[in-house]
Amino acid sequence: MTRPVRTTFAAILTASAVVWLEARQQPTFRRATNVVSIYATVVDRTGRLVPGLAEGDFDVLDNGVRQRLSLFANDVQPITIVIMLDRSGSMTSNFTLERDAAEAFVNALLPGDRARLGSFSNRVEIDPPAFTSDKPTLARILHEDLQEGGPTPLWNATSAAMNALDSQPGRRVVLVFTDGEDNPFRLGSNVTLPEVRQRGVAEEIMVYAIGLADPCAPGEAAGVAASGASPRWQRGRPGGPPPVPLPLPGRVPGGPGGLPPGDGRIGVHPPDPGPLVSPHRPLEVPCSATQPDPGLRTLADEGGGAYVELRPTDDLAAAFARVADELHRQYLLGFVPTALDGKTHVIEVRVHRPDLTARARRSYVAGAGSH
Repeated sequence: MTRPVRTTFAAILTASAVVWLEARQQPTFRRATNVVSIYATVVDRTGRLVPGLAEGDFDVLDNGVRQRLSLFANDVQPITIVIMLDRSGSMTSNFTLERDAAEAFVNALLPGDRARLGSFSNRVEIDPPAFTSDKPTLARILHEDLQEGGPTPLWNATSAAMNALDSQPGRRVVLVFTDGEDNPFRLGSNVTLPEVRQRGVAEEIMVYAIGLADPCAPGEAAGVAASGASPRWQRGRPGGPPPVPLPLPGRVPGGPGGLPPGDGRIGVHPPDPGPLVSPHRPLEVPCSATQPDPGLRTLADEGGGAYVELRPTDDLAAAFARVADELHRQYLLGFVPTALDGKTHVIEVRVHRPDLTARARRSYVAGAGSH
């Protein structure tokens, strides 16, 4: 991508910067052994984050039964996060965009946060060896240690990120960025989506996913539609460089013709592709459309995270920074389960105030290790 990444993430954080930058200490509560902890994001009907609610504004239901809260916090809680970046071949033209957006996330981390950076392509690699709050170290990894293009071992990478979080205390988060479906690099045993879903529930790991969707512009191949060829096309010319995705205009939730407000996604208008222009005879070649794996939305929804879908011309840096801002403004709720029966229980978090919605994990396993 040649378009510079905008730095609008700074504007997203301005209103709450003073509050969050003062959060330099560890949480002030003590957690009982079997407390079920829930991190909840509250938004209004426009999708705007809502801070400052009190314990009495919430109800938590366990299998439909209201629970008495034994834990509540509405201050900033530290994040322990693994950021996994797709370095597949289809991402090559967007590598700079990806790196700069991930750096925007790193810059939005608070002193109490700890992170590691991973990339997946011909292998799955997570650096540095231990979680760190040192931003220069994380920035160096982004600029020097990310892989070249290859396959897309998405679920292997997500599982590796969960492995890295296995012994970590507190809130554990995986942030995945990809433009494609799972396409592992090795034959034989690979991690599957059901296995990752099961781990997310059992190990209480929150997944956020940012998908880079690049569908080819509809109508560009109208002149060859009668030939029976695919209607998805890119610009190209004989002897020239490989064609790249056409730039597509973006939109945001709640805008004209946009997605329903408050669903945590970003969508796009169908574009007007315009004419094919080339100094040589245009060569119409099939476009390599990309579509993030639909399993990402499932993982995010089940664990209380969020799924954001973008196109290359959207502000990816702002999307990454929005995830950081949201994580810093979640509510911590907790209750002691009445029965440790080893079964999966359904959780529901409700907010008493009108026009507000809470997003949180949907289930937990009621065993001796509940936390």
